[in-house]
Amino acid sequence: MKLRKEAKVGIFGILMVLVLYWGINFLKGQDIFARNNTYYAALDQVNGIQTSSAIVIKGYKVGVISGMNYQQGADGKIVLELSVKSKYKIPTNSKALIFSEGIMGGKSVEIQLGSAPQYLQSGDTLYSEVDKGFLEVAGSEFEYIKQMLHQLVSDISTTLGSVNKILVDNTASINATMGNLASISGNIDDVISSESGSLKGMISNLNTMSRNLKDNSERIDHIIANVEHFTDSLSSSHIPTMVNEFTTTLGELNATIGKINAGEGALGQLVNDPALYDSLTVASGNLAALLADLKANPKRYVHFSVFGGSNKEKKKAKTEDKKEKSKAK
Repeated sequence: MKLRKEAKVGIFGILMVLVLYWGINFLKGQDIFARNNTYYAALDQVNGIQTSSAIVIKGYKVGVISGMNYQQGADGKIVLELSVKSKYKIPTNSKALIFSEGIMGGKSVEIQLGSAPQYLQSGDTLYSEVDKGFLEVAGSEFEYIKQMLHQLVSDISTTLGSVNKILVDNTASINATMGNLASISGNIDDVISSESGSLKGMISNLNTMSRNLKDNSERIDHIIANVEHFTDSLSSSHIPTMVNEFTTTLGELNATIGKINAGEGALGQLVNDPALYDSLTVASGNLAALLADLKANPKRYVHFSVFGGSNKEKKKAKTEDKKEKSKAK
């Protein structure tokens, strides 16, 4: 049975309407062939949220905002209609969070899943809140930074004004300082130009000295070798043995002096015994007195005569000797 032309046009028109409806929903992010659950979220403000804004779970898109409605009244809530694919189950203690996708991105709704064993049914309402985006959080910080920059610019302007005032007040001193610097630089140039010959001579002498060192490098090496040989000879000589023997001798001398100080031996007793020292002092004094008396009276100690002498003189001398001995006692 052949269709009439008008029927074909009508069927074609209906198909176009269906395709247009499907395309519009597709652009909105809705799939008319999939089953969706509808949930609701009430918010105080929904800045940036639009119909067809994405609904995500952990960043994965699970639905779209299918509608928005403003409830007039004391609360003045904005009710969002969330169309979520039915295969995604949402626990009852989950919440809907509005967040910014980025600085250049729009707003989306993220469903943060809870841990309740029960799940929401289509038509239930989720607890919801608004997450402050980067710009909203940073707004106050930008304002603070703006105030700080304004204060900084003001301080810099004040400082520059003070510097300008100082420069103006000390223009003469600054000019004089610059003139002195110019004079000093001119003097340095004069010195360098006048002493250029000396500098060239110094450089020439340095070149000559380096050349002489290079020419006499073999001699220098020979001298260094001789010094090394001399040090080797010293190390292999008997000097270390002599030093050891001298050290041993010093040690023994220190030990002997220690014994003397301790009063050991005859020399130690002589040095440390006061009684012996006093006896020697008395004996030396008596000896000195005896020598003095012998010098003054030699006849008392030496008796001689050319002719033998008389007995009377001998008796007299013996008597005087006895008297002297008794006086000494």
